[in-house]
Amino acid sequence: MPIHNPLWEIAEPYLVATTRYQVADPTYGRYLLPHHAPTQQLMATPGVRHTFRRVFLRPFRDCKTWHEAYNTTEILHSDEVKLEAAEIADGVKHGGRWVFYSVWEMDEPEGGWECGGKGQGRDLVLVHGLSDYGLRYSPHVLHFLKEGFRVLMPDLPSYGRSTGVNSYLPSLDLLPSAVHAVLKDVVTWDLKQSRKLQPVFLCGASMGAWTALFYMYRYPESGSAEADTEASQSDKSDSARPQIAGVFALCPMVEASPESRPSAIVEYLAKSIKFFAGSLPLAPAVRGNVSDDPRVEEDFFSDPLCYHGLLRVGTGLSLLDGMTELNQNAEKINIPIRLIHGTADRATSYTATERLFQRLPHVDKQIELYEGYEHVMLKVGIDEADDEKRQRVLKDWTHWLLQRCE
Repeated sequence: MPIHNPLWEIAEPYLVATTRYQVADPTYGRYLLPHHAPTQQLMATPGVRHTFRRVFLRPFRDCKTWHEAYNTTEILHSDEVKLEAAEIADGVKHGGRWVFYSVWEMDEPEGGWECGGKGQGRDLVLVHGLSDYGLRYSPHVLHFLKEGFRVLMPDLPSYGRSTGVNSYLPSLDLLPSAVHAVLKDVVTWDLKQSRKLQPVFLCGASMGAWTALFYMYRYPESGSAEADTEASQSDKSDSARPQIAGVFALCPMVEASPESRPSAIVEYLAKSIKFFAGSLPLAPAVRGNVSDDPRVEEDFFSDPLCYHGLLRVGTGLSLLDGMTELNQNAEKINIPIRLIHGTADRATSYTATERLFQRLPHVDKQIELYEGYEHVMLKVGIDEADDEKRQRVLKDWTHWLLQRCE
């Protein structure tokens, strides 16, 4: 099981700084955990192929500033992995900082592709939310594979089989930087296999939607927007730069709902201790506010790769800073985009999503509010009738994607 000792998590960085201590497993026990049942089912599906990869970034200790550490996309090494114990030690030798991701493809089904296979030659990147990891999208992947898409699912820094104290994010800059590094690695990997570069659709829910939106501000497709970091400026001329075709965002983390935002007292306390106890778990945040169906949280807690603890001090403050910065730069997110949000969401604010939408500059932009939907918009039903709400979202998602594949 993952290692979660709050006092040790606070003390360990100071021990590492002495250079006399090295973290043996920078995923803190997550790397070798078994796959959750939906992932096992996807892996066992006939005709479905998967590849697990890691991309290595410069270790924090080798960066001159924290700003540089959080924004670097410089790839030191990448490899294909089998999730074996020896890979942990090998990863430490390569610097000990990696982003794990999976790639999913499907042979043409016996009955042919759905929707004429219009998704062929396109990549669909699914970015997960807070406390989750990439393969939590497993129940929905087959839907897109059958349409010809190749599906990529990264574990964001500190989540899943990527490195870092579980769910500790001292800066949200880590998230778009990690996605960009993954996409650069995919381009390089494809070129080595003599594959054509594929247009990419960025998709995500909640914090994953924030990541997709902020990615387009940080790494704009043209000169219509300017990023504010040296790392992104250097990437503009990168030969391995991915081609983003659009963003589909579910329940985006634009603003926290009042039901989930910690009190002013808790925020004040967090700000006063973040510099020496940033990894301290402190607030429940969205716990209990994502769905009225108890099966949703039962499934979440039954998955050992999910983060089950309280919201960490540094993570919570980074989320607030990230939402503020996203709202400050909405006019610079210039890409075809569709936003969907449930009106019963108690984790993120659908009215804030409406306000953000009005400021997006691209002519190809859409928004839809799903009446009565809560934060988890892709809840898997126990039967066909119960699954109808999820199918509606998937149909909406597919329709938007395929229109832009023509």
